[in-house]
Amino acid sequence: MPKISVIIVNYNAKYFLKICIGSVLKSEDLSDLEIIVVDNNSTDDSCKMLKKDFPAIRLIQNKQNTGFSKANNQGVAAARGEYILILNPDTVLSSHTIQQVYEFSNKTVDIGALGVQFIDGSGCFLPECKRNFPRPKVAALKILGFSKTYYAHQIEQGAISQVDILTGAFMFIKKSVFEKVKGFDEDFFMYGEDIDLSYRIAQAGFKNYYLGGEVILHYKGESSSRDSTYFRNFYGAMHIFYKKHYKTNFIVSGLMDSMIEAMVLINSRSRNNTEKPKNKCVNWIYLGDNELTYNKLQDKLPGASGSMVHEISNKTMEVDMLFFDSAYLSFTEIIIRLAQQKDLSFAKRIISEDGSFYIGSDTSDGRGEVVLL
Repeated sequence: MPKISVIIVNYNAKYFLKICIGSVLKSEDLSDLEIIVVDNNSTDDSCKMLKKDFPAIRLIQNKQNTGFSKANNQGVAAARGEYILILNPDTVLSSHTIQQVYEFSNKTVDIGALGVQFIDGSGCFLPECKRNFPRPKVAALKILGFSKTYYAHQIEQGAISQVDILTGAFMFIKKSVFEKVKGFDEDFFMYGEDIDLSYRIAQAGFKNYYLGGEVILHYKGESSSRDSTYFRNFYGAMHIFYKKHYKTNFIVSGLMDSMIEAMVLINSRSRNNTEKPKNKCVNWIYLGDNELTYNKLQDKLPGASGSMVHEISNKTMEVDMLFFDSAYLSFTEIIIRLAQQKDLSFAKRIISEDGSFYIGSDTSDGRGEVVLL
């Protein structure tokens, strides 16, 4: 029986999913690991890719999009591991991440869920990987766009610490604890379910932890467009949590609904108005050693000046795009380099191991880019 079951809920994130699974399969001590993908009726041939490229993975195919909570509960119900890793398809792990969180969990008394540090596609830290309990005032301020007390800024980025709320993109938890608190609340279709689960874990007497020394890449938003439905789900989840765990009345509830509708409208319009065209690539560098992949990039970027290097130098930084070949560099090395280059403005992209596509993202809240080679 495996020690750890990795549960990935997928919805139309085929290429990010392929990179994600590739990184999981590079983990140390794979003999104690199983991967279960629950697909929520994707239309992008995700399941076809999984059956072809990863036939050993356990695949559950839903005939409709059941939402994040229900699909994860399905995956956990099928899991055989002592521990569960809830993982988003738009994440990339270092080879030692799963082993490190397992060892920490196994030696820590009364542990509930465990999370790690997130960086985005440009290498910047993502504060949502450690959050405070969204008490009524905090929840209202978050809905209105004020996040200072929402994120756990009191915990250092690289610290090991107890934390209130973890993110569902990466949650490591003992299956018995998950079952004791009855898993994800399926009233949350998408967003907020991780807040609710973290809260109920703490209410049951367990301690949630943040392991800041472990860093993963999280592209964010690959399964949902940033439209009015997204914002309604995002802000509405806070309202569901608020009504479930705090006493309220119809006046406060009505006020919360009005704030949510206003923020949905404001954010939807703001999103449409701030979309900008991507800058044209003039100079790029390929960090790898595959001539065929390099030639594919040249064909894909006509008119741009490219070069192939085996190591990064100061000259490397004078470019518009930097391509990491995951067949040349380990995912651990790629994550380290992304974090080191977070303050540099050029675009960073990861090429799949088979050289058939690359992925990347230049913002922490936008959908990523997939380009076939």
